[in-house]
Amino acid sequence: MDTRSTVMEWDAALRDSDWEKARSLLADDAAYVASDPPINCSSADQIIGLMRSFKGVNPDVELIDLDAIGDHAIASLRQPAWDWEWFQLITIDGEHIARLEDFATREGAVSAIG
Repeated sequence: MDTRSTVMEWDAALRDSDWEKARSLLADDAAYVASDPPINCSSADQIIGLMRSFKGVNPDVELIDLDAIGDHAIASLRQPAWDWEWFQLITIDGEHIARLEDFATREGAVSAIG
């Protein structure tokens, strides 16, 4: 599966509350980090727990745009309840998501690819 397909499956699994499918797309040691709001998950199970805690509290996050760049993807995301937009850098290792990292700007996400 290519980078774009993996991320699209991840998004679909989250929307459908298919936690087993979502978990299968994450590497065991996957990480999710963000500074605002502060998030620091260091395992797939922590990430799934966090995603489950968000479900139903607010509307689902909207995937506005997705650019695949090699083993990385930059997702433009929006939370309609807060009219808040941000960018998520998603790193793929093989066929699993290894890292999710949130950025306020697309430029920040691109520069983190290195």
